[in-house]
Amino acid sequence: MSSSHAKVLFTDTSLSVLYGNDYELVKDGELTTITLEHASTHSWGGIFFFVDRHQGANDIENNRFKETYGEFAPKLKLTTFDDSFIKQLNLAGQYEFGSNSKGFSQDNYMIGLGADLNVPIAGMKYASASLYHVFNDNTDDDQQITLTYGWEKNNFVVDGYVDYSFNNDDLKNQLHINPQIKYNLQPLLGIDNRLEVGMEYSYWKNKYGSDTTQNVPSALVKFHF
Repeated sequence: MSSSHAKVLFTDTSLSVLYGNDYELVKDGELTTITLEHASTHSWGGIFFFVDRHQGANDIENNRFKETYGEFAPKLKLTTFDDSFIKQLNLAGQYEFGSNSKGFSQDNYMIGLGADLNVPIAGMKYASASLYHVFNDNTDDDQQITLTYGWEKNNFVVDGYVDYSFNNDDLKNQLHINPQIKYNLQPLLGIDNRLEVGMEYSYWKNKYGSDTTQNVPSALVKFHF
């Protein structure tokens, strides 16, 4: 599609700070995370990406755990439907990348089909479902189902995702449920940009394909540009 016909329908960029102290497979369970996030929809499809910078507690040698992790997920509109539960079908892709201070790194590539959904719930802003084949860098390939959603009413916001990874010969199937529950302070403070405070909750069964299950809330502040 030429640039003269491509239109930006929605765009949002935000910066978040999270803190939690009960994470699994992290020293002392403590992590502070700074997240840069962008989401936009276009006449041709959409883009979502984020970059996390994690910082943990010092170890016995006074070395602090650090990790950078990100995802870039474009989608290309294939077709749309009127008055249907499925609003739009997409060709969906995703690139996962990361490295940490322990020497681990990864570059994973995903390709699949996705659907934007029309969920008849008051306040529902968006919902989607995608099925990917994942070309993993460090383990066998597998498949992943991803659900995303966003709801807002009276300045209360609930959004997040559900990932289910399966069919990996090296690892256990993983279920990661990650909602954010927030309140938008913008009207109360009379400021020009959205400022949300609240919490993120992470339930991760078989984290990283291990026998470990994570249940952890984190305090959250998110500023939208």
